[in-house]
Amino acid sequence: MAKIPQLKHVGLHVDNIDNMQKFYTSVFDLIVTDHGQVERLDNKRIVFLSGSDDAHHQLVLLAGKDPTSGPSVVFQLSFFVDSLNDLRRIEKRLRATGVTSIQPITHGNAWSIYSHDPEGNGLEIYMDTPWYVSQPHGKPFDLSMSDKEIYAFTKNMVEQNSSFTQQKDWQHTMQSKLKKVSATIK
Repeated sequence: MAKIPQLKHVGLHVDNIDNMQKFYTSVFDLIVTDHGQVERLDNKRIVFLSGSDDAHHQLVLLAGKDPTSGPSVVFQLSFFVDSLNDLRRIEKRLRATGVTSIQPITHGNAWSIYSHDPEGNGLEIYMDTPWYVSQPHGKPFDLSMSDKEIYAFTKNMVEQNSSFTQQKDWQHTMQSKLKKVSATIK
């Protein structure tokens, strides 16, 4: 029996990414895990934040929102699944509802499919890989490949990156960082 997909993180379009990063790191003690520019999104600045050693990011901030547009719109709702077969199942369900814009991307640390809901809100359905690589990082992949082929394709891609490590090692580093932050909370 398949598990129900779990909502795990949210991404926000923001006007002033530096102010928002400062707010979330100082008010909620989130740690910046990565930052950079996303090529597939017109090289907009992106910041990944987390307060957990088992989540690379719980909040994503994406620069470029018009400051006159009012409160932010959601960049994406992200749902965690347990297997590549779950990703395939959801892809089929999206297609069955008439969704045609579905983009599978391997981030090295996760396999994702990106799409939109009926009102245009961004969706990501993803699962973790056993590896870590600094973000943003991504390359399209083919969900029709076997699990073994997808693992090999992704591992070959991330092993070429200087930030490559095992997910468990990245988690250990995050645990140390979070312990230091926790020690300063009053």
